[in-house]
Amino acid sequence: MTRRLAARLRQASRSTDNAWLRVAIVLLAALGLAACGAEAPAASAGHPAATGRMVPTMAKTPSSATSASPDDPRGMGDPQAPIRVIEYSDFQCPFCARFASDTAAQIQAAYIDTGKVYFQYRDFPLVDIHPGALLAAHAANCAAEQGAFWPMHDQLFQGAAAQAWGSGDTADFGTFVGYAAALHLDAVKLQECVQANRYAAQIEADFRDAAALGVRSTPSFVVNGKLLVGAQPFDVWKDVLDGMLAEQ
Repeated sequence: MTRRLAARLRQASRSTDNAWLRVAIVLLAALGLAACGAEAPAASAGHPAATGRMVPTMAKTPSSATSASPDDPRGMGDPQAPIRVIEYSDFQCPFCARFASDTAAQIQAAYIDTGKVYFQYRDFPLVDIHPGALLAAHAANCAAEQGAFWPMHDQLFQGAAAQAWGSGDTADFGTFVGYAAALHLDAVKLQECVQANRYAAQIEADFRDAAALGVRSTPSFVVNGKLLVGAQPFDVWKDVLDGMLAEQ
């Protein structure tokens, strides 16, 4: 881990972007405490459901799911914004939950709602260490069909933090269907969507795209093509985003 972080710092020090140098210094000090999963599970073979669990699979032949589109139910803000942030996340990762609860709203108020940032969520379930993450990803994507990706996103993270789910079993599935009902969604439709494995290809596409970009931990963010790893505080985000905006 130390060698990888040192390499990130050396790479950043060669850049003229002072904001990213500051980020690299923060990462060297804190990344080990701010991200889940130092290494990504192998993506090439997919991730079959464990026996006795409701976890759907990822498809072996993904379709691309990374374009900036006003129709993206997992996108937030103006697709024409000067900065695009893609978050690769895992609903069972406590550091992803930390970002969602502590930092995301500040970024939304200062940069997304003001037209400066277009933000997209993408799935990177670390199934080797988080057995409920893949099922949760399916539940969130199925909620997106009903225009409720972000409410379900928030509910899943809150539930994970409260240890209301986490095993990837039928009890978790029932919990997620309950979340759908509480959000006034059609819970039967969400249940059928999950059971049909409808978003396997999309989740696998997210996973492969992330691995190709060098993502190994969650949360990880691709900010106008640059990788920012970990649940960094808002001050770090402000440095990065303001620095990029100043260069526009």
